[in-house]
Amino acid sequence: MCGICGFYGEHAALSNETLERMNQTLVRRGPDEGGIFTDSGVGLAMRRLSIIDLAGGHQPIQNEQGTIWTVFNGEIYNYRELRAALVQRGHQFKTHTDTEVIVHLYEEYGDDLVHHLRGMFAFALWDVPRKRGLLARDRLGIKPLFYAQIDDALLFGSELKAILATNLIQRELDYQTLDAFFAFTYIPAPLTIYRNIHKLEPGHLLTYEAGRIQKRHYWDVDFAAVDPQADDQSWLERFDQAIEGAVTSHLVSDVPLGAFLSGGVDSSLVVALMSRHLNEPVQTFTMGFGGARNPLLDERPLAKSVAERYGCQFHEYTVQPDFCKIVGEIVDAFDEPFADDSVIPSYYVSQFTRQQVKVALSGLGGDELFAGYERYSGVWLSQYYSRLMPEGLHRRFIQPLVHCLPEPAHGGDRVNHAKRFATAALQSPAERYLGFISTITAPERRQLFASSIAHHIDFGATDRIITELFEKCQAPDDLSKALYVDMKTYLPEDILALSDRLSMWHSLEVRVPLVDHPLVELSAQLPSRYKLDWRRKKILLKQLAARHLPAEIINHRKQGFESPMAAWLRTDLADYARDALGRDRLGQTGLFDIDYVSLKLEEHLMGRHKNNKLLFSLIMFQEWYERHAV
Repeated sequence: MCGICGFYGEHAALSNETLERMNQTLVRRGPDEGGIFTDSGVGLAMRRLSIIDLAGGHQPIQNEQGTIWTVFNGEIYNYRELRAALVQRGHQFKTHTDTEVIVHLYEEYGDDLVHHLRGMFAFALWDVPRKRGLLARDRLGIKPLFYAQIDDALLFGSELKAILATNLIQRELDYQTLDAFFAFTYIPAPLTIYRNIHKLEPGHLLTYEAGRIQKRHYWDVDFAAVDPQADDQSWLERFDQAIEGAVTSHLVSDVPLGAFLSGGVDSSLVVALMSRHLNEPVQTFTMGFGGARNPLLDERPLAKSVAERYGCQFHEYTVQPDFCKIVGEIVDAFDEPFADDSVIPSYYVSQFTRQQVKVALSGLGGDELFAGYERYSGVWLSQYYSRLMPEGLHRRFIQPLVHCLPEPAHGGDRVNHAKRFATAALQSPAERYLGFISTITAPERRQLFASSIAHHIDFGATDRIITELFEKCQAPDDLSKALYVDMKTYLPEDILALSDRLSMWHSLEVRVPLVDHPLVELSAQLPSRYKLDWRRKKILLKQLAARHLPAEIINHRKQGFESPMAAWLRTDLADYARDALGRDRLGQTGLFDIDYVSLKLEEHLMGRHKNNKLLFSLIMFQEWYERHAV
């Protein structure tokens, strides 16, 4: 695991000094050592967090003749099999690191080398004789990669800060991207907050040659290949083998491993399988919450029961509502606005875990593969509701009645979910799903922005990021289309981005076996009836987990790895919110309708509406804006 950066092409301002400056921004991703390679028209650099081949895995790495060079971020879990096959074909290896298979695979297969890799990765490769550069990002987007073109040169890095360190890119705010951020609380690829910097999308390659860049999509998940013939037992056995294979493949390491343990099915299953295959007790790390909160969010007792069942070393930490102490670090870790409020427990669990281990496995991905979120229930139900409910009855009675329901100041979001369902129930399937996942709708976002800014935004274009993906998916049902959308947007640029940035901020490697691409491909073949019905979610996964976990874990209502932000903004963080969103600070940006923001803040503080997602998005934008003013 490490951070990579560099450039392809000639430019007067690109030098060894520039490359060193870029690399220095990534020290947190790789505190153990750094390395650079420069030649005519190329600079490659990396910072290393040593996990495999501690003594010999230095980067950049070259082939036997020094004609192919690479820097690599991630882990290749099948590198031993690849190495053995390459040795048989006459390739000579100088190290025992997984990175070295990249250069030899390129010699054999060219750009198609990516099809042979199983793991999480982002890498840059330079072909010296052809003066040709290659960038690649793994299939699901577990590892990030950013790029920008300046004249005939291409800049790239694991984080935005590496590119910005060149001082060649104007920090020009992209208003269209800003709208996407407030719609979703994250920024979907290929967008970034800066107009001239882009994310390389998951499952994509980018080539550079003579000042020209080309992108190619090399992988996609196929929900059209559903296998309706297999029976219940067959599916159970296939997934039992696939999940155990994914977890065991992720155990390759030359340093001790740990695991995040929330008490939910996904992380508990990962810990159970780790315990089966490791010779020493698994160290597990669990978060709880202090301050004003919903006590149902604290799953430490369940996590502890799993840890005791499998003889784990159980570590727990209580997160306090001291967000203002860490907000600057969170903003700096992301380099652009990001407002999933689970950043708070994620920050602390990464910090806490790094004190004990360098590598931790996580249960992330189970909800996206097996339909674990409430919105998937909304998708399933709405297919039947829209057919059976007369439109007039819904519009005249059901929708007004639901929207009159008071939202509880404390507790869950069921009323909010019901209101979203009532609003979207009779829309097209794609528009329904957009309604379920949007923090605020396009009309609300139009009110949020100052009129001078709203004039520059195509609100429909933001919505089409979701609706066009939904409609593009060749799946047999709406649930599969929703899962596809999330795998292309929410999973890589929210869930996995959060995991990467905050773990790497603390120099911790997080592995996500449930996002192993063979498992993802298998899950797409699984008919929806095994994922969700009118009363159950993650049906097959829970049946499988019953082989390993106690019933109280499987039957426990999902809480998710979230913070009690709604309650904190009314209590412990109320003064902080008033200050951050007041006219003196927020008004300096000139981007928002301050009266509208003040109204939403007071509604939340008085308990009339839960506006915590919008308010937290505004807070995170404001903190980012003040630290990284454009």
